[in-house]
Amino acid sequence: MRRTSLSWLLFVLMAAFAQSVAADELSDFESARRNYDKQNYAKAARGLESLVGGAVPRAINPVVRLEARKYLGATYLFLGKKDAAREQFRSLLEEDPDYDIDPVAFPEAVVQTFQEVQEKVAAERARKDALAAARRERERTNEVEDLIRQQQRIQVLEELAAAETVEKVNSRWIAALPWGIGQFQNQDRKLGIMFAVTEAAFMAASIATFIGHNSLRDENPAANEIERAQRVEKALRIGNWVSVGAFLSFAVAGVIEAEVRFKPVIRTTRQRELPDDIESPQTTGPQIRLELGLTGGKLRLDF
Repeated sequence: MRRTSLSWLLFVLMAAFAQSVAADELSDFESARRNYDKQNYAKAARGLESLVGGAVPRAINPVVRLEARKYLGATYLFLGKKDAAREQFRSLLEEDPDYDIDPVAFPEAVVQTFQEVQEKVAAERARKDALAAARRERERTNEVEDLIRQQQRIQVLEELAAAETVEKVNSRWIAALPWGIGQFQNQDRKLGIMFAVTEAAFMAASIATFIGHNSLRDENPAANEIERAQRVEKALRIGNWVSVGAFLSFAVAGVIEAEVRFKPVIRTTRQRELPDDIESPQTTGPQIRLELGLTGGKLRLDF
C-alpha cells in the first residue's frame, strides 16, 4: 500500500512538472512573439533561441517548437542573418515536410525565402526517395538473381544425384574370342553383329560341305555317273576349303580388331529416380512460378 502511494505521488509530481515545463515554453514563446510583433527583433531572437537554439531544442511541445522555428527564421531575416534563417526553415520542414507559411501573416521576403528552402528540401527528399527506391530495386534484383542461381544449383545437384556412373572392366581374354564377342565387349554392337553373322554363316557352310563330302563315300555311282560324282565331290571339297578359310579369316580379323580397339574400362551413365520425400528447400525471398491453364500459361514472380 505504501509503495502504491509513492508511485502515485511520483506520477502526480511528473505530470505537474511536465505541465509547468509546457506552460513555461508557451509563456516564453508568447513573450518572444510579442517582441517580434513590436519589431524588437534582437530581443525576440534571444527568446526564440532559448526555445529552439542549439543542437537539442529546449521546447518539447512540437507545436511550440515548429512555431518558434518559423518566427526565429523570420526574425533572422529582419536581422540580416539569411543563412541562419534558412537553417531554421530547413529544420522546421525536416520535422514537418507538409508545413506551409501563411503569406498574409508574413512579409513577401519571409514567404519567398521559406518557399525557396521548401523547394530545396522537397528536391533533396525526392532525390533521397529515388535513391532509396533504386537501392530497393537493386536489392530485389539481387534477390531474384540469387534465387535463379539457387534454383540452377538445385537443378544441377538433382541431375548429379539422379545420374549414376557405372564402370565395366573388360578382359583381353574375352577380346580374343571369335563370333564378335570382343566387339560386343567394346560396345561396338553393329560390328559385333557383322562378325557373328558372317562367321556363323561360313561355319554353317563348312559343316554342310563337310557332311556332304563325307556322304559321297557311301555312294557307288554307275559308270556313266562317275564324271558327275567327281564334279560334285570337287565342288564340295573346294566349298569346304573356302568356307573354312573364310571362317578362320573372319575369326582372326575379328580378334585382331577387338584387340586393337580394346577398351580396358567402359563408363556408362544411367538415371536413377530420387526418393519422393526429397523436397526443394524453402526460400524466404522471391519465388518464380509457372502457371498453366486451358487458355495458356504465364510466368509470375512473387515476393
